[in-house]
Amino acid sequence: MGLKPNFWVDLKGNIFYRKQINGTKIILATHTKDLRVANKLHQTLEYQALMQYHEPKQRPRFMDFKKLIKHYLSNKDVKARWSPKTLRENTYFLTYYIKHGMPKDVKRVSRTTYERKLNAVVNWGKRMGIETDQKKYKLEKQMGRTRCFNARELSLLLEEMPITFRKGRKNGDFSAFLKFAYFTGARRGEINRLKPHQIEPARLRVGGKSKERYIKLNSQARIILMEQEKLWDYREDYITQTFKSVARSLEIPNAKFHDLRRTYGLNLIKGGMPIFQVSKLLGHSSVLVTERCYAPLLVEDIDLPEFDIHS
Repeated sequence: MGLKPNFWVDLKGNIFYRKQINGTKIILATHTKDLRVANKLHQTLEYQALMQYHEPKQRPRFMDFKKLIKHYLSNKDVKARWSPKTLRENTYFLTYYIKHGMPKDVKRVSRTTYERKLNAVVNWGKRMGIETDQKKYKLEKQMGRTRCFNARELSLLLEEMPITFRKGRKNGDFSAFLKFAYFTGARRGEINRLKPHQIEPARLRVGGKSKERYIKLNSQARIILMEQEKLWDYREDYITQTFKSVARSLEIPNAKFHDLRRTYGLNLIKGGMPIFQVSKLLGHSSVLVTERCYAPLLVEDIDLPEFDIHS
């Protein structure tokens, strides 16, 4: 089997994609030595080369941290994802920090709140290609949320949503959004505001929590995509508040949207899928992250023997 155009192989057998566009040479690694795998990647690599040519990565620019905070608070895309309550809180905490710095006499819980909000600014700056003089705070590890939906709750959420909710809005698109979130195990930010070029026949190419990743599509997820007249474009607070409204109407307590993703992972593990594969599907940085997330949930499924204290 021969390689498609623009591929070349080095002395160690590694396959690369090379393309010259208007005098600019672009080389991309395929990370494989298999000719068949490389040929399957040809179209994707050609698209990446064009993107790299038309939208080259720029060196990060530097910005004073307090100035970065002001840009963060004034950014329309950032504020569009916040609920009114979150907007008030972020404005209060971050404006106080600009004027006075970190409070000296502050309770541990309040200090942690400050640190989380300041870390969010640093992370946003990094995504925008902006370096700053503020390092991220190392936060104390807290017991993570472990809420998962049982079979009855999951059935209610995915199959028996109310006809209308929140000021009479119809639930068709949002119902499909919930199902798609569960069938993919994706984070809501990864599937909300999808663009057509991110959709491939059997997977999605999305910006993950820390880097780009692929989301595998099963037959149920593919059917939902095919039936969508337009892709979802919700405000973050709309997703949060609407999901809570739906859960309350179905009498499902203590429910959050992210619990769908956690339930997806747990059901895969209980179904016998190796945790390494589950970790890859969820886009975790390592298997250790997956184990840390799901170990507390699996403890209750362990049958302990009764000990004979008289022997």
